[in-house]
Amino acid sequence: MKMSTFIQQNREKILVEWERFAGTLFPDLNPKLLRNHAAELLTAMVEDMETPQTNTEQVTKSKGKNISHVHDIREYGQVHALHRLETGFTLFQLVSEYRYLRAFILRMWEKTPEEDKVGITRFNEAIDEALVEAVHEYSTVSETHRNELLGILGHDLRNPLGAIIMGGTVLTTSETLSDKDSRIATRIVNSARRMHRMIEYLLDLSRIKNDRKLPITTTMTDIEMVCRLIIAELGMTNPHRVITFQAKGDLHGRWDGDRLAQVISNLVANALQHSTGEVSVKTYEDDDQSIVLEIHNFGKPIRPALIKTIFEQLITEDNALSSGLGLGLYIAREIVEAHRGCITVTSNEAEGTTFTVRLPRASESQRPQKCPPLTELEGLPLNRH
Repeated sequence: MKMSTFIQQNREKILVEWERFAGTLFPDLNPKLLRNHAAELLTAMVEDMETPQTNTEQVTKSKGKNISHVHDIREYGQVHALHRLETGFTLFQLVSEYRYLRAFILRMWEKTPEEDKVGITRFNEAIDEALVEAVHEYSTVSETHRNELLGILGHDLRNPLGAIIMGGTVLTTSETLSDKDSRIATRIVNSARRMHRMIEYLLDLSRIKNDRKLPITTTMTDIEMVCRLIIAELGMTNPHRVITFQAKGDLHGRWDGDRLAQVISNLVANALQHSTGEVSVKTYEDDDQSIVLEIHNFGKPIRPALIKTIFEQLITEDNALSSGLGLGLYIAREIVEAHRGCITVTSNEAEGTTFTVRLPRASESQRPQKCPPLTELEGLPLNRH
């Protein structure tokens, strides 16, 4: 007897057991829904097992390319996953269903005197294919819903936060407040601004996940002026800190000024948070085709292991980010790479921490920057803010 025939003969027994096991995972679900699309999926698996397959096709299937002659096995795997997602099953519970189904059928088969090595292989291929489709669909739809939620949450929070920032700013300039009340108002404004940055990071993350890239609009921009504006802004919110600035050469190019302001603001704010001394900002003309931006501070160095992942999404260890969400440096990297540039970091006890951004002047046409080793600027005059 072939494995596919055995499954067909024991079809109802298998479906009853599928329903029973699914009920242990989600006891409150209607019994009819527990068997959702299981019969159709089982039929599609049997059909796939009985479809002739060459050795080349088997190898191709094992690599996930054109993995089935039977479209239904993919379709019902996807539909089953969507149903489980909508009814509250976790991804672990979804995978558990397929794992148990495989184990139950193989245990039943072991009790028969039949041998069908090819059939067992085809059975495992079919159930793996259905599982892969189910996991992919579940993950894709979950991520889409999550990104939509991030976008909605970000948009809905921006307006009330804007009102808090505006009201707090008015209070900080009031001459009738005591020093204590003025300090409290300043803390409210600073906290609200940090929250606003977090929301902007979430919105950018949503855009990246949905569009697979961060949109930028380039115009002729003076990177020196962008730096000066951000440093002045951060200087107002950190009045007791020293931020120095150096600029050298022609610093004009076609960039998205608002986006680069995000990068500079994040890097400087990050340096202020993770140090107590002076923070220096340098920008200079590397050659006719590119410019360099450096943000440096002394303080506790970033661990070598963390440097490898510091620009990745949702890294929250030690020196990770000023936002506390693990998104600031990730968004900064996405913005820089959208400009065809690159961002790197070096950090040690003796020399401190330096974030370096390299940008081509015309981000639409230049190749991505390779980020050569850092070059030291000697003898540049400091303009203190």
